[in-house]
Amino acid sequence: MYDIIINPAARSGVGRKTWKKVKKILEQRHVKYWAFFTDGPGDAKRIAGQLTSQNRRVKLIVIGGDGTLHETISGIKNWEQISLGYIPIGSGNDFARGMQWRKSSKWHLEHILNDSDSENMDCAKARTDAGTGRFMVSAGIGYDAGICNLVNRSKLKKGMNKLRLGKWTYWLLGVYALFTSERFRGELELDGRRKVFLNHILFCSVHNLPYEGGGVPFCPKADPKDGKLDVCVISGLPRRKLPVLLIQALRGKHTRYRGVHVYRCQSVKIHARRPQYFHMDGEVIGKVRKAEIRVEKGKVHML
Repeated sequence: MYDIIINPAARSGVGRKTWKKVKKILEQRHVKYWAFFTDGPGDAKRIAGQLTSQNRRVKLIVIGGDGTLHETISGIKNWEQISLGYIPIGSGNDFARGMQWRKSSKWHLEHILNDSDSENMDCAKARTDAGTGRFMVSAGIGYDAGICNLVNRSKLKKGMNKLRLGKWTYWLLGVYALFTSERFRGELELDGRRKVFLNHILFCSVHNLPYEGGGVPFCPKADPKDGKLDVCVISGLPRRKLPVLLIQALRGKHTRYRGVHVYRCQSVKIHARRPQYFHMDGEVIGKVRKAEIRVEKGKVHML
């Protein structure tokens, strides 16, 4: 028996079309399931909480984008009883990209049903002024979260999704934000011991997987099975140099540049002197000044 959370609106309706294909295969194979559809923000978290609140084994499948996955893992209870499968159909798909998965929804379903290939993965838990949650891909404060805020509010994303160019929404709005986003002062505390003070911060991004923003490997060495978080901070760079740096970031070559700081840790505390947008897996929770993020090693049993 599988419990399936479906975001029918993912990538401008691709979620609904994908579900029809998945449903057909399940019924052809006489696989038992219950289907639950989201209707708006927060629904996946609420549904996941209801499905996992009792002491029973649950095989949970998510059909949607990275935001739907983020909501789901933030709502799951009784983790020891949960196995999680994911069929990614979002516009960014940074989780699937980081895992080097194929694009075929049929391939993903076959992989899930053949649970002999299951494995444990890390996730991360974030506590902020604006709330708490878990993420599988990345969380960030500053410029990258500002882009997510623009993307989530923009009508451009819907049109680009219809052209199958959804990830370019991040780049188009990212260029705009590059010249309008503010810098801020702040400090990091790594593993409760090391403190780093930085000025003119563009953003601080904390990764469980390498990519965010539709395919930018800000932390190219991030590994979701090593019990560590990778942190990338860009600070102190003149605006005129940022376009070149971001182009290099597409190839994962940005880490050698002055002004790019990369750290590896199990926990990080971020303190911004002024409130900044904060995101988890592309979902913006608001503006915060403080965030505490900790890895949860092997927390997620992935089908």
